[in-house]
Amino acid sequence: MPRILISGYYGFNNAGDDVVLYGIISSLRREQPHIEMSVLSNQPERTAQLFGIPAYNRWSPSTIVRELKRCDLLVMGGGTLMQDVTSPRSVLYYLGIVTIAKLLRKPVVFYAQGFGPILTSLSRRLIKQVVNRVDVITVRDYESGQDFKACGVTKAPLYVTADPALTIHPDDIPDKPGQELLSSLFADLTRPLVVFSARNWKQEERFKQAVADAADFFVGKGWNVLFLPMHYPSDIAPSKEIISFMKEPGAKLLENPVSFHDIMSVLKASNYVIGMRLHSLILACMLKIPFIGMSYDPKIDRFVERANMPSAGHIRDLDSERLLGLIQERLDQLDAEQSRIAASSETLSAEAMRSSQFVLKALKMR
Repeated sequence: MPRILISGYYGFNNAGDDVVLYGIISSLRREQPHIEMSVLSNQPERTAQLFGIPAYNRWSPSTIVRELKRCDLLVMGGGTLMQDVTSPRSVLYYLGIVTIAKLLRKPVVFYAQGFGPILTSLSRRLIKQVVNRVDVITVRDYESGQDFKACGVTKAPLYVTADPALTIHPDDIPDKPGQELLSSLFADLTRPLVVFSARNWKQEERFKQAVADAADFFVGKGWNVLFLPMHYPSDIAPSKEIISFMKEPGAKLLENPVSFHDIMSVLKASNYVIGMRLHSLILACMLKIPFIGMSYDPKIDRFVERANMPSAGHIRDLDSERLLGLIQERLDQLDAEQSRIAASSETLSAEAMRSSQFVLKALKMR
């Protein structure tokens, strides 16, 4: 039976990366139910518990080599592994794993990758040298593919698909966990629910007042307002700060750590999403829930445009008048928004499934 090893940014309490891994696992199993998978993780025990597959220490060189020897194919992804804006070590780490895999003559698939930002010439040279040796690249948007090519990656076959989280079936997400969490926060669950996803970004601060005013707007309209941290605990502080700027009482924060399963269940119960975190928007799309994106990175703009949903623009330019005007405009045509996101969800889900098909094709070729 073929064995696949998955490498990515897993085990860091980031719900976005968790849903990416869940999407990869579920889509591969949908194509080939009995395939064996394992994953490299920062928290192997917790990852194994959450996903039901073996997980191994991503920081142990001997463990990585052992698991690469045992596997039949290495999957790199998803997310944005080729970036050095957070640390130049990121590119070195992931390309190091690819290099070992190729030395062991294992096929490698880059799975629904984003790209960048890449700030150093060293990273660009290494990407060109190593990534040209992989067997297949799939990217989650057209622009990421162009970025790979601009780095000199021209030898590996490259295809545009979509984010793995879009392959998750809404029917596979139970309602009960979300309902229980929401009932502990809100007295009346018959009210519509808007979910905000906020994060800190560099020195940007002005946008927080605009988000607070938007939350006030929804409270005034009789909505339940929830701030949902996608990365724990780093999203807690900005959410609390925004709530402190509000004039209206009643907004809630899901402050205790919960699993990505719980986050998906909460989002499934929502009626609208306004988010900075990419996967708050991707999950909304998968669940066919209208959303507005707030951008701090090109990956937000790329996905929002592809989903045919509105963007409030970059957070450095965001003010209350602009955001409130956009919200009112979109709520006035909510039925049309729901039809639009449903159509986008179906299209992107089908595109996302193609990445798994390329993985299985690479396995057969081996």
